[in-house]
Amino acid sequence: MEINVEQLVEFLGQQEAVMLLESQSADHPWSQKTYLAGLPKAIIKARGNRITTRKNGTERQHIGNPWQALQTFRQQHSDWLFGYLGYDLKNHLEDLSSDNWDSVQAPDMYFMVPGFLLEYDHQTGRSKLLKGDMPAGVESANDKQSDFSIGRVEYRTSRARYLDIIRNAQRHITEGDFYEINLSHQMSAGFKGAPLQLYHQMKRVGPVPFGGYLQLDDITICSQSPERFLRKEGSTVISQPIKGTSERGSDVGEDEKLKRRLLSNPKERAENLMIVDLVRNDLSRIAREGTVNVPELFGIQSFGTVHQMVSTVTAEASETDPINILEACFPMGSMTGAPKISAMRTIEELEDYRRGIYSGAIGYITPAGDFDFNVVIRTAIIRSDRLYYSVGGAITSDSDPEKEWDETQVKAKALLNVDHRLQNI
Repeated sequence: MEINVEQLVEFLGQQEAVMLLESQSADHPWSQKTYLAGLPKAIIKARGNRITTRKNGTERQHIGNPWQALQTFRQQHSDWLFGYLGYDLKNHLEDLSSDNWDSVQAPDMYFMVPGFLLEYDHQTGRSKLLKGDMPAGVESANDKQSDFSIGRVEYRTSRARYLDIIRNAQRHITEGDFYEINLSHQMSAGFKGAPLQLYHQMKRVGPVPFGGYLQLDDITICSQSPERFLRKEGSTVISQPIKGTSERGSDVGEDEKLKRRLLSNPKERAENLMIVDLVRNDLSRIAREGTVNVPELFGIQSFGTVHQMVSTVTAEASETDPINILEACFPMGSMTGAPKISAMRTIEELEDYRRGIYSGAIGYITPAGDFDFNVVIRTAIIRSDRLYYSVGGAITSDSDPEKEWDETQVKAKALLNVDHRLQNI
C-alpha cells in the first residue's frame, strides 16, 4: 500500500485531532512500528479535576480524578487509545500541587479513540489499515512544503537564575531531602507557518525511535524523544530511562572518544544508576515477586545531536490493567529525581513554570491492554503562534552548575538546529 503519510496527516488534521507516533531511527532496535491515528470517535481530556468527554458531537463535563476517568473511558470503549499524560497528573497521585505560571495552558491529559488507524511495520516495509477506510480526497490535500519561521528565542529562566536554582537544589541534597533531582527551564519564541514542517525538519536533524506529531484542537506537539517511559507487551513491562548526555563529535574519531568518555564518566554512571534503582522500585509495585531485572546497564545510544546513556529495566506484571500500571510508575523517575515525591515538591518550589506536557508521556494503549509511551523531552509545543521548548538535566551533589547549563543547550539543539535563522542562541 503506497501512502503519502505527510499528505494523509495534513488531510486528517483538517478534519479533527490527528496523532502520528513515529519510529524514525532506521538503525535503532526499537524503531519497529509507526502509527497514524485520526478521525476520533471519542475524546477525553482533563485540566485539573475538570474532565471533558466528547462523543458523537456531544460534549460532557464533570469533576473527578483524571486517572479514574481515563480508566472508565477505556472500559466504556474497549478500543485503541492514543494521547498523552501530562506531568501535572502527579497531583492526583500524591499530595502535590502545580502553582507556577502556565504559559501553554494545555490539558493535563488528552486521549482519543481513533476512527482511522494506520500501522506501518518498519521490519516488513508494509502498511496496514487497522481501523476505518482510506479517506476520500487525500490526494487533493495541500501537500506543499509550507515554510515556517521561528522568532527570537527567549529564556524564561536566565542563565544566572538557573545556576542559582542548581545551587539551591544542592543545598537540599546536602540537607538530605533527596540525592538527585531533575531541573529544567523553558524557552519560547514566536512561530509562524506549518508545524508539520517543523516536525519534519526536527526529524531530519536527529531521527529518534519515539517521535510524535500531535495536532489537538489549538495545540500542536512536535516531539523528538529518544526515551521510552514504559512499554507493556503481554505480561512484560519495560522501562528504558536515560540519564547521561554527551554532544556528538565533528568526525568519527572524536565521536567515538566522546562515547567512551560518557560511558566511563563516574558522575553520569552514578546518576543513571540512581534512576535505575528508582525505576526498579516503581516496577516492583506492579511486578510479580522476583521478576524485576536490569538486562542492560549503562548502554550508550547515539542520536543526531547527542549520545545518551540508556539502561533497560524489565518486570513481569502481576497487575493487568494498563492504567494502573502507568499510574504506579508515573511520572518517570528520569524527569523527577529520587526519592521521587521529595524531588517533585522541590521542583515545584525551584522552577518558575508549570511543566504541563513536558515531562509527561505520549503513546497508545491497545484493545488488549498493551501500551507504549515515550518521555516528553526534546519537544516543541505550539499554541497561539507561540512555540515553547523545555530542557533540563539531573542534578547531584557533585554537579557543576555551569556544565549543567551547557548540557541543556546541547539538548536544545534538536530544536535550535532546525533553522539557520536561529543565530541568537
